[in-house]
Amino acid sequence: MVDVLSPTTPDQLRDAVGWALGSETPLEIIGSGSKRAYGHSVQTNAVLDCSKLSGILFYQPEELVISARAGTPLSDIKAALAEKNQQFHFEPGNFPALLDGASGPNAGTIGGLVACNLAGPRRIKVGSARDHVLGFEAVSGRAEDFKSGGRVMKNVTGFDLSKLMSGSFGTLGVMHTVTLKVMPNDETSATVIVACSDPRAAGKAMTLAMRSENEVSAAAWIAPEDAPHLDVPLAGEYGSGLVALRIEGPHPSVAWRADALCRALADFGECHEVPESHSHNIWRVVADVVPFAASENAGSILWRVSVPPASGGDICADLMEKTGGRTMMDWAGGRVWLQLSGSDAPDGMAGTIRDVVTSAGGQADLVRAPDDMRQSIAVFHPENPALARINARIKENFDPHGILNPGRIAPVSQNGEGV
Repeated sequence: MVDVLSPTTPDQLRDAVGWALGSETPLEIIGSGSKRAYGHSVQTNAVLDCSKLSGILFYQPEELVISARAGTPLSDIKAALAEKNQQFHFEPGNFPALLDGASGPNAGTIGGLVACNLAGPRRIKVGSARDHVLGFEAVSGRAEDFKSGGRVMKNVTGFDLSKLMSGSFGTLGVMHTVTLKVMPNDETSATVIVACSDPRAAGKAMTLAMRSENEVSAAAWIAPEDAPHLDVPLAGEYGSGLVALRIEGPHPSVAWRADALCRALADFGECHEVPESHSHNIWRVVADVVPFAASENAGSILWRVSVPPASGGDICADLMEKTGGRTMMDWAGGRVWLQLSGSDAPDGMAGTIRDVVTSAGGQADLVRAPDDMRQSIAVFHPENPALARINARIKENFDPHGILNPGRIAPVSQNGEGV
């Protein structure tokens, strides 16, 4: 039987962690549970459900800052921002839809978004979630309150723990309050598409675009078989793959830069600007990785590869050739999504994929796979020994008894040690 603890206040949260510490009971930390299938399974029968730690505490549009309890649904946050024509500039997509296919748009909580350090297509220009966290309040594995940062950008006192907590998957502390900066929506946006089916050529086109003076805010490549998801004219070459490049800002500037990009990329394939009415849908598809959503790809395995953007096209092509999988590129080639058929890859082809990626100085994380596979291979790219020692020391200081999400990042062996 699973014991579920559901604190409604920060004090109750601290008491819950204190109980777990005193009884030596490991805790699985969840918000809405929408990203529960990401990472390794947590080996415990006790769940700390933070979904009732919910609500927007303050939102000051003129100051570009919002603070909320960690269990606040992301849909509530985005709705509040939309009313003031504002957004999270790091453009988080609907990541939970990649895991089980059952989550609706904007699924998950704001705390889960920060804890997993997620970001969408605009990351190449503005950074990921951790770069937009102004502060947080949390409870450590010692059942002690701690916090970092505040409500303004110039808060530089002490260590920047926000960047440490972002991406820690709840293994260092349980956040109950997060404060993030927000940004106004751009006046307008346009997308330039280039007909291009070769991932290597697509990588070169995106690199050229990013190095130009046209201030591209997003760059992606969609393979021929997945291009119909974009629902846009295919530049006269129906059935081709597409490079998509986004430009944002004032109307005159966007029009000038879009025209300049079309001229600069003409040698790669037929190129034109997509109407703004289609542009928003293109980047929703890219942010949510719609072609690889779990609902349409039952039983498939999904990898998320991070490499230097300039080498993304070559790595994408190598992965396609060596695995036979479907691919999609984001972040100008810095992010490669690779989907494999589960029946053709009983081990997820982890060795092959990581050999290719490591040679480029990148890393490969297993996003979606059956539970037995997630327990038998490393979900997250193995760390080098020096970094592993540093992270172990950090974990020891924040959670010395290992009660917070044990095994989430690395499976726990029977002797309690990571494997």
